Formats: sequence, C-alpha cells, structure tokens
Amino acid sequence: MNAALWIVQIVLAALYLMAGGYKLFGPGVGLEATMPGMSLGLIRLIGIIEGLAALGLLLPMVARNRMKIAMWAAVVLAIEAVLFVFYHLKHGANGPAVATLLLGLVAVFVASKRRG
Repeated sequence: MNAALWIVQIVLAALYLMAGGYKLFGPGVGLEATMPGMSLGLIRLIGIIEGLAALGLLLPMVARNRMKIAMWAAVVLAIEAVLFVFYHLKHGANGPAVATLLLGLVAVFVASKRRG
C-alpha cells in the first residue's frame, strides 16, 4: 500500500506542479481569460501555492520521517480544490469543476493516509 500511495503522491504532485507552473509563468492575458473575475496577481499567487504544496508532497521522499508535511500539503490542495469547484460551477465550467473535484478527492485520500 505504501508504494501505491507514493505513486499517487508523485502523480498528484506532478499535476499540481504543471498547473502551478502554468499559472506562474503562463501568458497573463490567457490566464485572465480562462479565469474570469480573478486578477493576474491572484492567479500567480495560486500558482505559487500549488507549486509549494506539490513540493510538500514530494519532500518526504527526500527527508525521511516527514510525512506530516505531505499530509498538510495534501490538505492545502484539497481546500484549494473545494474553492475552485465552486468557482468553476459559478462560471458554468462543469468539466473543470469535475476534474478539480477528482484531484481534490485524491488529495483528501493522500492526507487521510499520511495522517497517521
């Protein structure tokens, strides 16, 4: 089970690193168009948070016995997912809402398994 959990963590971290990297380094005009109602500064901040949380999921691989870091990183990503589900639903984007919900559920799974 531990190996499967690490695989899930690595995939989740990679997805959030890609999403965070795009929000941090992507073209500002395109980001504002895909996320109406959010300022570019807020989008960039979200990208930083996603990147740091993704690194928090991977940090325990390098620093042994630091599973609480992975748990808190997953909690942050789960909270962010809940907020973005509501954001996407408010703007009529059902597809992104479902994808965000699934990622959030995976983050909750990781947090619950790393809690102990």
